[in-house]
Amino acid sequence: MKKILTLAIVLVSLVNANAQQKITEGVVVYTLSWNVPEQAQAMAASLPTEVQVYFKGDSSSMKMESQFFSSQSILNTKKEYERMLLDIPMMSKKYSVIFTPADQEMLADKYPQMSFKPSTESKVLNGYKASKFEVYESKTDIKFDVWFTKDIDVVANPLSRFYEPSYGFPLEFTSFQNGLSVKASVKEIQKTSVPAGMFSAGKDYEEMTLTQLMQMRGGQ
Repeated sequence: MKKILTLAIVLVSLVNANAQQKITEGVVVYTLSWNVPEQAQAMAASLPTEVQVYFKGDSSSMKMESQFFSSQSILNTKKEYERMLLDIPMMSKKYSVIFTPADQEMLADKYPQMSFKPSTESKVLNGYKASKFEVYESKTDIKFDVWFTKDIDVVANPLSRFYEPSYGFPLEFTSFQNGLSVKASVKEIQKTSVPAGMFSAGKDYEEMTLTQLMQMRGGQ
């Protein structure tokens, strides 16, 4: 009887050890390598090489800093909620844009169209076992590799949003931001409390529509 109980305890321990860990709050730190067209190399130096993405529950918030402005993308895919905050010090302006369902549908048409081919390769990244998928993106006609892990479950964020959670959480992958492709790699995942206000706009932000923002950017 004791041997049976011991065996049962060992089996339960093994199952728990291999169970997927759901991380509900914290920070993902990414290193970024941008694919900038030759004609736009002048802007390459202003692009961030590292970003922090805060997440809590189903919400995530990513802030990008540049020489001229900072932007913060707030996303909740389950509630289909998306907001962008722009801070432009040289204009002394702060803008907040909430994406309407029509805006989200328009942007979805510009999302990458990817097909996935699993491989037999695996490796350990940041302590997590990862499996490689070969990906083809038909709109840009590019191929790249993505490494997914199923060791952890972390909510989708503005960088990882293009990947179905069924593949796992992407640790090394290509994302698409403002018409550019960028290779993102998870540097670390911190389990920590998220500062208050990370998923909302302060009173000093001026509300504007996506159409108004695009007009301000020359229709882009």
